[in-house]
Amino acid sequence: MKKALALIFAPLLSCTALAQSTSAAADLACNWSAQLTVSGPDGRGSYLVQFGLLIEHTYTGLRAALVNGSDRMQFSSAAQRGSGFIFRLDQYDAALSTHCTTGLKACTQLEGEYVREKGSSISRYPFSARCVSPASDSDRDSSRASAPAVISDWQFVFKDSRKPDTEKKLPGHFTQQGRHFEGTIEPISGDYGMISGEISEGQDAELHLSRFDGIHTLRLDGHFVSSDRIEGVFHAGPGTALNFVATRTIADSAGFAEAERLTSVENPSEAFRFHGLDAAGNTVTQNDPRFRGKVVLLDIFGTWCPNCHDEAPVLEGLYKQLHARGLEIVGLSYEYVDDRVRSQRLLEIYRRKYSIDFPLLLAGTTDAGQIAATLPQLRNFGAYPTTIFLDRHGRVRLIHAGFSGPATGRLEEVRQNFERTIVKLLDEQ
Repeated sequence: MKKALALIFAPLLSCTALAQSTSAAADLACNWSAQLTVSGPDGRGSYLVQFGLLIEHTYTGLRAALVNGSDRMQFSSAAQRGSGFIFRLDQYDAALSTHCTTGLKACTQLEGEYVREKGSSISRYPFSARCVSPASDSDRDSSRASAPAVISDWQFVFKDSRKPDTEKKLPGHFTQQGRHFEGTIEPISGDYGMISGEISEGQDAELHLSRFDGIHTLRLDGHFVSSDRIEGVFHAGPGTALNFVATRTIADSAGFAEAERLTSVENPSEAFRFHGLDAAGNTVTQNDPRFRGKVVLLDIFGTWCPNCHDEAPVLEGLYKQLHARGLEIVGLSYEYVDDRVRSQRLLEIYRRKYSIDFPLLLAGTTDAGQIAATLPQLRNFGAYPTTIFLDRHGRVRLIHAGFSGPATGRLEEVRQNFERTIVKLLDEQ
């Protein structure tokens, strides 16, 4: 435990130290085929999550990124530490520590551990990787180069074997190019991000998809019963294995109706109340003079939430575009534990990462009952992020649950929908 925490909170090496270490790690630059081993709470039900790890050298040292199909996410930092390496994801209070098992001069295999500090608990996953191609080779699957892309929509029906009488229906959107298959599944609460992998050839084709983005540890295994039907198992996280049937369908034209119906407010004619602590420890409420007579967008989020990270640059862009016309945006953060110092540190990392100019307030924790206690006017809250649009009188005019990120192909559609709603409220007398 102490060793893991030491890795997570170890100070970063200076640029000078990084530059000095580059020659010793000259052979680390590579496209790595990587995997994590995920086990259930009781140690059973283990499965592998496969993803790409791109490591490159720059004039200041190492640079690394997680790769899931066409989705790439940069590590906050990458540094050599003795004979090992540390790749940090500061926004998630996490680090991948690894070392070469074949020697630094000809490093072709890595082993180590991914550790994420969640405040009251720690997630730990064994890690391994092998070098498969030079870092400059961006297309490792030759079958994709000339194959046309086939785009299809699917309806997934999930069932938990522990609850045979319940099922959940979710839409999915995927692209196949050669043997490569990637896309996402989209609950109302927000999509899972880009899930990617390979499809085998032949009449009884199998499908194996994974995603690791620092938070999600997803694996989907299925086989094609027919060209329009897939059956299999979806591992949505440690201890969560769901049987599924997916059938090819036509995209739902309902738009944002479900996302805008999930959560409501008790009395729409009443001004909405909120509060939270700013970085200086001051309590900020809806009565703050800066919000008076303004259209206010409230973003209920958490720094631990990948969909919230997808939404942040969209909100910052809208703020820059419409602030002068009377738009204010306020982030209400709900973090894992009641630790103000830790939470404010993560909020500052979040702010810097997306160059956020609007206030981010610490509003509570993710503990059950916290939303009801701090925002008692809400009914049926069920998603991070949830975006609340207030008119110039402070009344709720729209609540949008979840967020459709880049993997859904609807990111620009969501941005335009938000913009139209805001402009309509700004134009009201």
